[in-house]
Amino acid sequence: MTRAGADMMDHMDPVGRVTAQLTARLALLGAASTLVGGVLARRSSQPALHAFGTQTAAWGVVDLVIAGVGAARSSAPPNAGRLRAVLVVNAALDVGYVIVGALIALRRPGVRGRLGNEAARGHGSAVVVQGALLLALDVVHARALNAGSTRCGNNTHCGTITS
Repeated sequence: MTRAGADMMDHMDPVGRVTAQLTARLALLGAASTLVGGVLARRSSQPALHAFGTQTAAWGVVDLVIAGVGAARSSAPPNAGRLRAVLVVNAALDVGYVIVGALIALRRPGVRGRLGNEAARGHGSAVVVQGALLLALDVVHARALNAGSTRCGNNTHCGTITS
C-alpha cells in the first residue's frame, strides 16, 4: 500500500478500515489469480494445468468484480454486525468450495463426457485453492471485527468497533 493510502486509512473509522483492507486484498487476489490463471491456461498443454489455469482465471475475474463493487460502495461501509455476518456466511461458503473442489479433484466426474479425468483434477484443485484463499481472507477480516479493534499503521489501537 502506498503511503498516501496508509494515511487515508489512518483517518477511517475501524469498520471502514476493515472494509477497505478487505476490498484491496480481494482485488489483489483477483488480479493475481487472473494473471497466473491466464498464463497457465494459455501456455499449458497439459489438461490438468490448463484446467487449473482456466478455473483460477475465472475465479480471479469474479473476485475483481466483487472488489470493484465493494470499492464503488466504499463511501458508506456497512456496520460491524452486518459485515461480520457477511464474512461468516462467506466463510461457510468457502468451506463448501473447498469440499466441492476436493470431491471434483478426487472423484474426477466426467460431466457427461465433457471433462476428462485430468481436466477434472485441475478444475477441482483450483476450486480448493481459491476456496482456501477466500476462507483465509474472510476469517482474517471477521477476526479483526470480532477483536473489537483494528490496527493503524503505527501499531496502535484505532478504536472500538461496535455493531
